[in-house]
Amino acid sequence: MSSPRLLVILLAGLLFSPMVSATEGRAAPQCAELDLSAVVSSSSGVAVDPGACTIIDIGVRSHSTTLAIDIEILDDAMDVLMFDQSSIQVYKNGQNYRSYFNDEASFESIIGAEWLDWAPPLSSNDKRWYIVFDNTQHDGDEGEGDQGGLTSRFKLQLAPASTEDYSLIHDTFFLQPGERINMESFSVDGGTELSYWAHPISGDGDIFIQSDNQLSGDLRIAGTAMENFAGQDTTQLDWTVPVFLDLQNLNLMAEAGTSGLHFSVKAWFDPVLAPVIVDYSNSQTTIGEGIILNASNTPNSLQQIRSLSWDFDSDNIPDATGFVVEASWDLPGTKTVILTAESETGETVSTSTQIEVIDDTNPTAVITATGEKLDLDLGGNYRLDRTSEMNLQASNSYDDHGIASSSWNVDGEFVSSASQFSIDWSEIGNYVVTLTVTDYSNNSGSVSTTIRVYDSTEPILVTSVISEITEVEQGEDLELKAAATDGWDAQENLTFTWDLDLSKDSDKDGDRTNDADLTGSSVTISFDEVGETKFAVTVYDQSNNSDFEIFTIDVVEPPSETSLLAIVAIVFLVIIVVMGVVLFGHRGVQRRHAVELLMQGGLTNEEANARLDSIARNNKLPAFAKAAQMAGISEDGIVKSESQIHSETKAEEFAAIYGNDSQIDPNAGFRPIAAPRRVDPALAEAALAAFADEPKQTAVVSSAPVSGKVKSGGVALPQSTKPKSHNLNTECTSCGKMFSVELLPSAKSAIVSCPHCGIDQLFER
Repeated sequence: MSSPRLLVILLAGLLFSPMVSATEGRAAPQCAELDLSAVVSSSSGVAVDPGACTIIDIGVRSHSTTLAIDIEILDDAMDVLMFDQSSIQVYKNGQNYRSYFNDEASFESIIGAEWLDWAPPLSSNDKRWYIVFDNTQHDGDEGEGDQGGLTSRFKLQLAPASTEDYSLIHDTFFLQPGERINMESFSVDGGTELSYWAHPISGDGDIFIQSDNQLSGDLRIAGTAMENFAGQDTTQLDWTVPVFLDLQNLNLMAEAGTSGLHFSVKAWFDPVLAPVIVDYSNSQTTIGEGIILNASNTPNSLQQIRSLSWDFDSDNIPDATGFVVEASWDLPGTKTVILTAESETGETVSTSTQIEVIDDTNPTAVITATGEKLDLDLGGNYRLDRTSEMNLQASNSYDDHGIASSSWNVDGEFVSSASQFSIDWSEIGNYVVTLTVTDYSNNSGSVSTTIRVYDSTEPILVTSVISEITEVEQGEDLELKAAATDGWDAQENLTFTWDLDLSKDSDKDGDRTNDADLTGSSVTISFDEVGETKFAVTVYDQSNNSDFEIFTIDVVEPPSETSLLAIVAIVFLVIIVVMGVVLFGHRGVQRRHAVELLMQGGLTNEEANARLDSIARNNKLPAFAKAAQMAGISEDGIVKSESQIHSETKAEEFAAIYGNDSQIDPNAGFRPIAAPRRVDPALAEAALAAFADEPKQTAVVSSAPVSGKVKSGGVALPQSTKPKSHNLNTECTSCGKMFSVELLPSAKSAIVSCPHCGIDQLFER
């Protein structure tokens, strides 16, 4: 083996040799382990032999539960040690345990009886705890405590300690000589009673209370010191927190004497129960007005209040609960409010305050009326027929306290003090009724209404003179007169109004027929616009009963030379249009009839139409040719050839030009144009029906021929003299409205569309 390796081995042996020698002298104790149930049931105690130990598992414990522990050591002294689940292994391993056991709950070399109230130290987790009864010379006791000797016995009683409702602290402490600790800090209401007792286990010392300002010195709050309580089983002190220390932070202190201090202590509160009412309304309110009552200043630092109940009417029945409530009253007077506080322990304490409820609200007067011929107008006033009676009531008047009396006045004169009465009037007019009501606090309120006594008889317009007027010229002054009949009002008491424009609502009342453009039974008006004009006349009596009627007048342009020429031109145009419509309609009807005649003769529809087209193309047929002519059928029903038809047509043309007389004037020129035939209205109507898909035409057809002189080689010209027109009035057979048509003297008839509904009408002289 080389020298370096040997050196390393030697150094390692030097390092480890002391550790090996140290552990070889320690031996793990041989301890019996028992359940707590087996121990507490033993009346004679559990024996522990010399050199032995017993470990008792007392279960998982938390700081929230204080344990009352009673220990009795018999026959010989023993060590009683408290370990948690971590530190117990140190003891079991035979290691030095003196810094691991719980000082507060441990005793060394104890014989006899001892008790303590102990809570496990405050920690984040609950732990399992063990009590060791040691009757051996443990290798880790450093020669302290009992070293064994004789067989010893022990008794153990362990249970949760009795608690108080408002506990401050309940525990055991172990202080070194001269050590001072703050066992617990607290802040409570002034008047709260604090009680605490101390049980000395060993040593001596003091318990007292300090404020935060006193912690750094030796000053103590007077009346709180429990001095040198050693040698007594328990010592108790009761102290009431003064008002000046209300809710101030205070500290429960302990200080050991020269020999140290081992003791159990219990401190608890008796909270003050003193409900407090705060009224923000200064103890006054009005009927129906809510006020806020506040009990938040009631002492409750220890949450000792279970409930707060309020009685607003002194009937011993709670009306509200909570720290803040709202109260109101329906009647005036002095109200006693009682607040009762109940603690968590069931104790109750009450306090009270008084609220003055006043009535400063005026009552509201309401008039109600009933009657057979009674109603309300748009202004909310009553209308009563002069022949009727009405009943007036004050029963719907109201107040926050009640109506004590009523008073009625008519036009300022007192008439009744009853809540209701009947009244009638024989004369029409307006009457002011006033009702005054008074409540029990002498507050009053009034209301007035107007009773309009009226005559229910309605006037009737007499407008026969106006109805006869149907037409007026533009700009012409027109005098209109209206009258009316009324069973009550005289003629001079009636009012007539004229509304000349029914398209506007000048007075904005929603009715376009009652605007008073003119007033009076007789008015003179003129119209500036041509066309149909409507106006209305309304009659009112003294009671505002009314009757009205609407009239329609046609406003026409004044006759002029220019307008007559225009009318003549329009008439000619209409004649041409109507004749065209009639012609085409006639041809259509006759052609269908011609086809039917040919088909009856044995031709097909196509052959019949081809024959008609050929005859029309090669021959000049009359404008109003009949079906037989179109089909080329003679009067006796014989079908003509096309050559025969052509010859006959030529002959008719020459006859039309030269005439049928044998004596022909060589200087005659062309024959004068024959007068056009008057259109039969039935034929025109049939023609229009044949062209129903064509738009309707308004036409005037004149049966009078055009007269004039014939010049050689020319045509007949109209006479230079302008004919004088004539107006015809008629009633439309469709809509029943009147309208007029201007006809020339030579015109015998005309077809004209109604200007109101558009339906054609036949005029004949």
